[in-house]
Formats: sequence, C-alpha cells, structure tokens
Amino acid sequence: MKKRILMVLMGIFLLAAQAMAQQKTVTGRVTGEAGESLPGASIVIKGTSLGTQSNSDGNYSVLVSVGQVLQFRLFGNAPVERTVGAEDVINVQLRRVATSLNAMVVTALGETTVKRSLGTSQQSVAGSDIAQTNRQNFINALQGRVAGVEVTSTSGVPGASTSITIRGISSISSSNQPLMIIDGLPLDNKTMRTAQLASDAPNSPTAFNNRGLDFTNRAADINPEDIESLVVLKGPEASALYGIDAANGAIVITTKRGKPGAGGFEYSNFFRMDTPGGQPEIQRVYSAINASGSPILGSSTYLYYGVPYAPGTKFYDNVSGFFKTALTQKHSLAFSGAAPDNRINYRIAVSADKQEGVVPNTNYNRINLTGATQSVVNSWLKADLSMTYAYSTNDQAFKGAGGPLLGLMAWPQDDNAADWQTPAGTRRRYSTLSDASENDNPYFSVAKNSINSKTNRILSNIGLTIAPWAWGNLKTNIGVDNYTNSNLILRHPESTYGYSNGGILDINTDLTRSISTQTLLNINSRQIWQGLSIGGVVGNAVSDYKSNTDAQQGLGFLDPNFISVNNTNSRTARTTISQRRLVSVFGSATVDYNKYLYVTVTGRNDWTSTIPEERNSFFYPSVNSSFIFTDAFPSLTKYVTSGKLRAGYAQVGKDARPYAYRPALEYKATSYGGYGYGFWGPNLALKPEFAKAYEFGTELAFLDDRIGLDLTWYRKETTDQIVDNIRGSYATGFVLFNLNGAKTKNEGTEITLRGTPYLSNDLSWDVVANFDHSFGRTVSLPNELPESYNSDTWIVGNVRSGVKPGTSTRSLTGFFYQRNKAGDILINPTTGLPLTNSVFVDRGYDRQPDFTLGLQNTIRYKKLQVSVLLDIRKGGDVLNGTDWYLTQRGLSMRTLDRNEPRVIKGVIRDGLENSATPTVNNIVVIPAVNTNYYVGMSPELFIEKDINWIRLKDVTVRYQLPGQWLNARDVSVYITGTDLWLETNYTGLDPIVSGNTAALGGAGAAGIDWGNFPMPKGLAFGLKVGF
Repeated sequence: MKKRILMVLMGIFLLAAQAMAQQKTVTGRVTGEAGESLPGASIVIKGTSLGTQSNSDGNYSVLVSVGQVLQFRLFGNAPVERTVGAEDVINVQLRRVATSLNAMVVTALGETTVKRSLGTSQQSVAGSDIAQTNRQNFINALQGRVAGVEVTSTSGVPGASTSITIRGISSISSSNQPLMIIDGLPLDNKTMRTAQLASDAPNSPTAFNNRGLDFTNRAADINPEDIESLVVLKGPEASALYGIDAANGAIVITTKRGKPGAGGFEYSNFFRMDTPGGQPEIQRVYSAINASGSPILGSSTYLYYGVPYAPGTKFYDNVSGFFKTALTQKHSLAFSGAAPDNRINYRIAVSADKQEGVVPNTNYNRINLTGATQSVVNSWLKADLSMTYAYSTNDQAFKGAGGPLLGLMAWPQDDNAADWQTPAGTRRRYSTLSDASENDNPYFSVAKNSINSKTNRILSNIGLTIAPWAWGNLKTNIGVDNYTNSNLILRHPESTYGYSNGGILDINTDLTRSISTQTLLNINSRQIWQGLSIGGVVGNAVSDYKSNTDAQQGLGFLDPNFISVNNTNSRTARTTISQRRLVSVFGSATVDYNKYLYVTVTGRNDWTSTIPEERNSFFYPSVNSSFIFTDAFPSLTKYVTSGKLRAGYAQVGKDARPYAYRPALEYKATSYGGYGYGFWGPNLALKPEFAKAYEFGTELAFLDDRIGLDLTWYRKETTDQIVDNIRGSYATGFVLFNLNGAKTKNEGTEITLRGTPYLSNDLSWDVVANFDHSFGRTVSLPNELPESYNSDTWIVGNVRSGVKPGTSTRSLTGFFYQRNKAGDILINPTTGLPLTNSVFVDRGYDRQPDFTLGLQNTIRYKKLQVSVLLDIRKGGDVLNGTDWYLTQRGLSMRTLDRNEPRVIKGVIRDGLENSATPTVNNIVVIPAVNTNYYVGMSPELFIEKDINWIRLKDVTVRYQLPGQWLNARDVSVYITGTDLWLETNYTGLDPIVSGNTAALGGAGAAGIDWGNFPMPKGLAFGLKVGF
C-alpha cells in the first residue's frame, strides 16, 4: 500500500513538474494603428479568468502554457487572439474600430460581447470624456454625446436636479427617466418630492407642491472620476433583460478597477470660475409713480405704468450687482494597482468638490471615498468587491415667484437693493404693501431664507463568479444602497412667505434602503451543428426598496433668527413610508450561424408588490436579430467595409407607484379628531401597463472603418397606461384616483455618424454626430377623459403641462384666448381687449423639438488634444413666464411703446363671430391709458414657438507634459470651458429650463421658464499627474 501511495505521489509530482516546465512567461507590447502604446488592454488566457493588463507603455507580462490562447481586448478596438508557441515575445497591434462590428462592448446585465451580435441600438461614453467636462452631476455631461438622450437641468444653481430621458416622453404622469445600473446593480436616482415634507400634508395652506424649490437628484452622488465607462441601452434589449424598471431604457455604469502595470498614485484637480449666463433687460423710462405723485401698487410689487423718470434719476444695477463670479475646485487622489497576472487588483480613491454658485449663498460640496478590489481566488472562483461613500451638502435659493431673480427685476431700479436691512437689522421694505404681500428683497431672501440639504450615502456591492466547468459560469451579486437625506427649508418670519405664520421651518430626514441581488448562469456559446452555435443566460433578481421619511414643521418663531423647531410655538409631525419589492426570473438564448446571423430570444417574468396580488405577475418576451451581410456576401466589401442589419421587438410591463391601489387612513383635523380616508381612492382593478417596442437599424462602415453610420428607426406603443392623480367624483369620498386606460405612441429616427477625416502618426481628427428626431403622441386617456394634467406645473398664470387625446405628450394647455371657428381671436366689444377661456384648452403648443444634434470633434496632435462638443436643437416651444411677469408689471422692453394706439387683430364677439361675415375689430387701445392691455395679457402670448439653439457645451484643450518634469509617469494640464457660448432665437436667458424639479413625472415643467437662473459660463484649469 505504501509503495502504491508513493508511486501515485511521484506520478503527480512528475505531471506537475511537466506542467510547470510547459509554463513560461510571455511578454510583449500592445499598440494602436499608429504605433502608439495602448494602456489598459486586457490580456486573458482563453477559457479562464486569468490574465493581465497592459501598463502605461502598453507592455504586459503573463504566465502561460504552450498551446493556450491569449485574447487581447480593449473597448473600441477589434479583439485579437494569439496562440502561444515557442516564442517568448508576442507583440500585438489593435485596430481602432469605434463602432466596428468586432469591437468589444458592454451590454445588458454587465456582460461583454462583440458588437456584431447585438440586435438593438446602444451607445457608449468613456468615463474620461465625462470626467473632463468637470461637471459635478455626471448626467449633465451626457447631452449631445448619445443619440436620443435628452438632458434637462432645472437651473444653473449648484445642486439643481437634472432629468434625463431616452427616446422622448411616453408616460403621461409617471417617471420617464431610465434605470441606472452601477456595477451590475440598480442605482437610486430619486429626486425628493415636497410631499415628504410636513408642510405638504393634505389641505395644508403652507404646501409647496413641488414649486419654488429644488433638491438634487441622487445620481449626483457618484463621482465622475470613478466612472470607467457608461453604456446607454435604448430599446428592447434594456426592457427585456432589466424588466419593468427599464421600460424607459437603462444606463449601465462600470466603475474603475486597478490595472496591471498602471498602478501607483494619481492626483488630479481643477479650479473653475463661473460667471452668470446672462441677465434680462429692463426698461428705465417709465416709473411706478402716477401723475399725482402716488405709487402704483400691484398685488406684490410696484406697477411701472407711471410717468417717466425724472431727468438725472440715479439708477442702481440691482441685477448684475447681485450675481458674483463663483469659484469651484475639485481634488482627487487615487491609489491603484494589480498583480502582473491580474489575479488581484485594487483601487482606493478620495475626492472633494467645493462648488460655489453665481447666486450668493448657494453652493454644493461633496466628498467621495471609493474602494474596489477583484481577486482570482483559484482557477474557478473570482471575487469582486466595491464600496462607495458619499457625503454632500447643498444650499440653494428659492426659485420662481419667491425666488431672487424675479425679486431683483421687480425691485425699484432707483433704490439700492443691496441695502436690504434697516438700522435695527430687519428686512427693509420699499412700499406700503403688507409684509406678507411685498416681494422679498433678493439680498434678504438669500441671506435669511434657506434650502439646505445634507446626504450620507453608502453603496456596497460584492460579486462572486464561479466557473468550475468549461461550458459556463455562475455569477452572483448582492448590493446595498443606503442613504440618509436631511433637509431644512426656512421661510423666515420677516419674509413674504413666512410672515403670516410667524415663520415656517420644515425639517425632514429620508432614510432610504435598497437591497438588490442578481444571479446569472452564463452558458458559453457552443457549436451544435456545422456553423451553428448557441449560448445564453438564465437568472433571477430580487429588489427590496424602502424609504422612511420623518418630517416636522414648526410655525411661529419666538426668536426670528434662531433656526430650530424648538424655537417655534406650533409643531406638526408627519411620517411617510414607501416600500416596494420586485422579484424576477429571466432567460436569454442567442443562436448564431457562422458569426454573421444572430437571433436572441429573451423572456422575463416579474412579480411586484405594487399591483393587486391576482395580477402582480406578468411575463413579457423579446426577440432581436442581427445580420452581417458583408460576411454573408463578401463581394459587397468592395462597396462597404462592413455592414449589418438589425431588428428587435420587445414587450415590457410597468407597475404602479407604491400603495396606488388601496386607500389609506390619515389623521383628520375634525372637531373630535380621529382618522379618515385620504385623498387617494382605491382601485383594486389596477393592472400593469404594457409597452410594445419595435426597432430596425443598420450599421455601415466605409473606407476601412474611417467612416461609420448607425441608423435606427423605433416605435413604442404603451397601452393600459397607469395615469396618476385623476380627479374623481367627490361623492366617492375621495379626490384622486390612479387608473389604467391611457395609450401613447412614440416613434423616431436616430443617426450616429462618425468619421476620421485625417489620421497619421502625429495628427488625427475624429468627428461624431448624434442626431435624433422623435415624437410622442397621446392616443387616449382613461374613461375617455378630455385632459390629464400635472397640477404641480401650474406655475405661470393659467398654463400647465397637460395632454389631451391626439396631442403631443409634451403639450401645454391653458386659459388661452377664445377664438371663433376660423381661429380668429375674439375681442371684448367693450374694452377692445382679447377674451380668454375660463377652461383649459389646447392650442397645439408642443415642447418637443423637431430634432437634436450633438456634434463632437476631437483633434490630437502629438501630445496635444482638443475636444469640442456642440449641442444643437431645432424646434420646440418654450413658455417665457419671466417675460410675462415683467410685462404685467410694465418692466419688459416690449412695454416701451405703451403710448402708441393699436387695434388688436381679431373679431368682435357680438354673435356674428362664427358667421360668414364676422365683425372685424376696430376698437383702438392705448396701453398707457388702459393698462389691462398688459396686466391682463394671457401667458399664451409668451409661448415662444420653434425655439432653436446652438450651444458650445464643452471644450477641452489638454497637453501631455514630459513625465520627468515632476518625476512622474504621466503628467497633463488642461483647460475646460462649459456653456461658453449660446446662439438662440429665444428671448429669455436660457432655453434649457424647467419650472419645477426633476421629481415630476410626465413631461414635468421642462420648457417653462419661471424665474430660472441660466446655466453659468465656466472656465476651468486642471492638472493630472500619475506616480
């Protein structure tokens, strides 16, 4: 027995010795087409998870056995395979193929594949391109870089919320924003709604209703410097594999990891100066004093319909004197590295942002600490761990009617607004209006009123990949996304908003916890017949979300300047809980024939807690296909380098918001107290809404991939759409209901054209154009309702975001002017002024642009690189509520012709208005005499149609310095400009506006300008150095 054991041990030793003798170290260099070094290229031993990455010089070293195959891959380049033979040095040149069919891309579920197999459209953005824009919220860096993506920031104030949509607006009242995935698991991008405040309790007289203030969207917690790559999944693929949360598409983020040969310390910084993006022009001819010397008072301000200012009147530049040049700085430090064979890698990074706003006392500060590591435990087990901590503080100013911009413009120009305090230190007033009526002095507003937010957030994600077999692997991830968001909103006791209540203080703390798990069984593609292969994936996912908000309101300050709920004499508490659980199973199989015909079939089933149990399970399928016709018919390559046709179809369900189908009890302030049903009524028949998405496209490359074209046509039809907050009969005992029954249709065309007009060893020029033409239409509403609207967007006169059957999903409705059947405005026979409707009507106003275009140019000359991004838009209407506000008060430049007589074009409402011979208006109006000409103007006249713009979105000039200057391996300096130039036919300050926050569903208040601060112009100087 001992001899047998000894012989076995000797055999094992000899086999091991033979295996070790066959292993050797292979070195080499990975270069690009022009011979330049390619750092970060992945070199993996085929069939294993072992490998390495090229260092900053493109060099690599890997331990490998003779006969094994090395795979060389780098995103944006065609992969290369080399079989290890007798040679010890293997140099590889990778071919740059920005959209080549053989380029490696990240797709749904974080999987990597070759682009040729994809049957749907997707686009990638490099993390370095996002980071170099120096924007604190990475979403703001995406506009113009991806076809079909539209980004809208609510204002130019630090921490302003930003919404992002893919392929337009399809949901009438729910969110249209995409699902965000970071390292395989969902990322919460919530923007807090004011419904979580105690002030917004039902029937509260102090409610905000999402007006006049803003909160940061939570994707802003991610540090752009930590992003390695970002992929936008636009159509059927996103919804098929990510389910109901990806009904509006998905954004897949991969964060940075350590790389072999490129380790060490990396430090970067930038310092940016922001200046105001513009200011409105205000007339200085007519005063607010009438002929008898008395002021002309409106409801909240002077009305400037008086006599001309006296010669020599001293005017103060209250507007431009209010704004300031703001300084923003950011410092980032990272330490990373990896073993030569990449069996273990690591990265630790810390960054600090300090952003000031051009509006005094506004700022956004953030600290990020991230850590990530990967380890190949053995030949069949790989582990991945990442953790991110973010802490941010944000101070914003009120916006809209109570904001400083409208207050600045309405403040008397012959009075110094900067002198805002009385000798006693209280609010100085300028009129005889009551304290609760006169607009706040803007300097007082930003000094005494407050919107402060603090957020602590931790994201952790651990993943295991088990591959003990050659035919596939099992990958599982579990992640936690926890954050605490604390807010303080102060309406000072002396302010217009706070005076009647002796001051109003709102505080709340939102504790949000999301736990997500995902398990995938990947089956490698295997040949099952001559030229025919099949592979796939099956998996399941569980998502558990809970938000618990404790809020308190205090009224009646004892000391006006002591900010504490303990300093108030009336207090109200409110707790808001929101929970949702989603369980999913899914599977996908891909069949390919000779690597030029691919068909992928996917099925998914979701179970959601927000739909009644008997209908909370729903299945939806998808199928997509790609056909590489240049591989099938090689003779075509004399006309086109490569060509691909693709088509996709998917169904996807979507659930309701939590607690949408059951009524809830709440405290009632009745004579004897107690509980009663709340606003929202029950709908036990609620069911999931469903969307069908179609997509057809082609990808073509010419001139050896120097020119590329990606063309996509898509359509999405949503049926049984759930519409929130539909008013019901008061006889039901409820006010609002959530109902199925709406139908919308979206379709559009996307074109991405890329080219390299010039390429040499020293000079290259790359151009990418992203074009999108899309349109969304409301087909029908539940119960044949005439209109669905979002009341929170009712902020400018009687105009709001409302849709009717047959209108755009971005239409505006309002108390617009009355018209006869021929479309002529009806005129009051007594005053000669137009008549307005007393109900909301549609007049065809549409905020949907005709098309958008992003144009990127990148020029590289030796160690110099210049990148320019232009954002172009044609069409789409914008409501200039700011100018309407100024016109009503006689401050707009358009009121300077007030002494000129005029006849308003229209017909008299005398009973003949719809006859063949209506009475044409001939009543003369002199606005200086009849000021109702301005005061009673409908906001309809301020909806500016077909707004176009060309915006210099981003420009960066970067120069690579010799490393020996700082004894470093990599040194570069750069200058970045943001929003430096804008050419537009919009008469307001900035056409990119939203009157509310990104928290609103549907089209929200995008395209409604109501005292919005424009995007500031920024110029940054930065340094990046690696040791």
